[in-house]
Amino acid sequence: MNVLIVARTRMWGDRRCIGGLAADGHSVRLVTATGEHWSSPEFQVGQIWEVDFTPSTTPVPPHVEDVLVTAQGFVGVQPDLRGHLLSRVRAPWRGGIDQLFGGVVGYTGSGNGYVCARLGVPAHSTGYWLPDRDLVLRGDGKHYDYRDGVSNRGLSYVGEPPPAPILPAGTLVRVSLARWWKPDDAEPDFEERCYLQLSGWYV
Repeated sequence: MNVLIVARTRMWGDRRCIGGLAADGHSVRLVTATGEHWSSPEFQVGQIWEVDFTPSTTPVPPHVEDVLVTAQGFVGVQPDLRGHLLSRVRAPWRGGIDQLFGGVVGYTGSGNGYVCARLGVPAHSTGYWLPDRDLVLRGDGKHYDYRDGVSNRGLSYVGEPPPAPILPAGTLVRVSLARWWKPDDAEPDFEERCYLQLSGWYV
């Protein structure tokens, strides 16, 4: 099946999480045949690849998009990525940050978004958003904030290109949820969380 590459998310070292949009309109996350993230993958955002894959047999919600790649071949490049995505993506979120993932996102004291079992687990871990306000790069250069005049709520930036100072309102962005995680030294009752991420934008 043809897969349009829509994101390359930084993991650790040269490892990348590869996001795609399959020809049937479903979001997929390409992992190796053994279920690993790619090391220096050849897939680039905007490229179209013919990919043979099978769905993961052990998905852990909300990360239900994983597919195991058994073969791939380069097809071409999508020249109008934003236009294509807007014509194919099923109901991108529009409006405030509270629209993301069905409104079950909570926020830390520093304003970083996350989901957890207590708040509710979404049916999927990726999506597209057309924010109604600018997304402003935080001073740490690692997060974008949605500022509504009441509070700053944001998400970490995990894409490859250098972050832009501002993503203007109406910019199509891809958001995702990191894998379940909690600190190694956390208290026994500390809940695992999937943190909110921004993996790319399309203009």
